[in-house]
Amino acid sequence: MLRNRFTYSNVVATLALVFAMTGGAYAASKFLITSTKQIKPSVLASLKGKAGANGAAGAQGPAGPAGPAGPAGGVGPQGPAGTPGTNGTPGTEGKAGKNGTNGKEGSPWTAGGTLPVDSTETGVWQMGPVPEFGKPGPVARMRSAVSFPIPLAAPLVSTAVHIFDGTTFPSGCSGTVVSGQVTDLKAESGNLCVWVNSISTLTAAELETQNPEVLEPGAGTHGFILDISKAAFVEEGSESQGTWAVTG
Repeated sequence: MLRNRFTYSNVVATLALVFAMTGGAYAASKFLITSTKQIKPSVLASLKGKAGANGAAGAQGPAGPAGPAGPAGGVGPQGPAGTPGTNGTPGTEGKAGKNGTNGKEGSPWTAGGTLPVDSTETGVWQMGPVPEFGKPGPVARMRSAVSFPIPLAAPLVSTAVHIFDGTTFPSGCSGTVVSGQVTDLKAESGNLCVWVNSISTLTAAELETQNPEVLEPGAGTHGFILDISKAAFVEEGSESQGTWAVTG
């Protein structure tokens, strides 16, 4: 069973419907709307409804192809130093190496070494007046002892010893003459050369050498004695000097 209920809202709605129907018929008899441009923008705006809520997300599509590689990036900053590692375990000791071959003899620098063959040593000598032992008065003799820094392998006989003055070299001796003086005196192997300086008061003919080891003419392995000959007469103030060279 229907009951008629008249309320304020029902009356208003009914009047609006009637007005719209009569107004629309009236407008249709006067105008023909063919474009939205004929409608006032504010009216069009009022006719648009609000956007509805977003629908549920669809299923994910397949992955697209990989894009080209991008350019290399710049060098990054250096990282901090790492903590030191622990010490490793000691390695095993290696095998001993083989003994090397013995070197050549270091003569004359080894103990007991002698002057090698064709090696030369040189020096100087000087002698002055010596009074006779226990006899005061005039000078009777002069003598000088010379030691070889490196001993010879064998003594030298008198024929291997050459005493000379001036600038004429005997056989077995050579050197350089500068302003009447002999420099760079040399001796051939197995020879001893004794040069008497020109400022000496004695000549080479007045001197002789002795082997101090046997007190015979010549030279010993460790040196020689330079003495005046028996025929020479020594005056007080006499003096003599020079150089020597010996070669093994």
